[in-house]
Amino acid sequence: MIVRLRLILVAVAALFAGAGGVACARSPEPPRYELAEAYFRKGNFASAYLIALPAGHAGDPRAQYLLGLMSQRGLPPVTRDLDEAVRWFGHAAHKGHGDAQYALAQAFARGEGVPVDKARAIAWLERAAQGGHTMSIMSLARLHDEGIDFPRDRTIASGYVKRAAELGDTKAQVMFGERLAAGIGLDPDPEAGDRWILRAAELGEPLALIKLARRPLDKEGAQPSEFVAAHAYATFAEQKAEGELKDQATALKSDLAQRMTPTDLANAADKLKSLTAPKRS
Repeated sequence: MIVRLRLILVAVAALFAGAGGVACARSPEPPRYELAEAYFRKGNFASAYLIALPAGHAGDPRAQYLLGLMSQRGLPPVTRDLDEAVRWFGHAAHKGHGDAQYALAQAFARGEGVPVDKARAIAWLERAAQGGHTMSIMSLARLHDEGIDFPRDRTIASGYVKRAAELGDTKAQVMFGERLAAGIGLDPDPEAGDRWILRAAELGEPLALIKLARRPLDKEGAQPSEFVAAHAYATFAEQKAEGELKDQATALKSDLAQRMTPTDLANAADKLKSLTAPKRS
């Protein structure tokens, strides 16, 4: 292990030495996490590891989380080691890294690298949620909604969904809009619910776009202008979605087009431009 670590550090030194001989004349800067992340996103896991390892040992929680992911998934040159993954996640989680806190909660919930401990799993979820980690907030919403590890309380669940929506999670915005419309855990308010769904659609959330695009097909006597807007929503969803959702959007767009005139389709194209135009802050 010591020999391997020395080889890694030598490789890191060689990597940064290539930036120019001038660096030898001054103290070297610590490896940048951003470069490790760039390599990771490109699938160059070996280079990501070489840079993330010393950054993680230096205390960067982002690098520590990245190293945890690599150990959890067994991304070469790292072998899959759940104990090691939990160790790295723990370092980052104690520094307030939301994704690491969520990963640690999942590890305790599933018994991956640690014994199953539901109380600690929930504690880490709540800690991440307090920091604004929307995935953790939505996980707590589901637990309260379904009565898992908590007494079932749809009002508390809706409160969590609302918080995630307010933090900008577009899927939470759709869910909160639906809960408002149906009065799930709060007083029904269909108009307010519709505003949340429209807000998510404007941000390009495929779930919201598809929901809006279906409306004229489910409505008797829908007007041409409604089909125009719906076709634009379906096209936008097709651009933003992947997999099954993308297929749904494509099929929906075709159904709508069969009920539209060439002029309607041209107007839908104009509507799409307004939807996809950069939004001014």
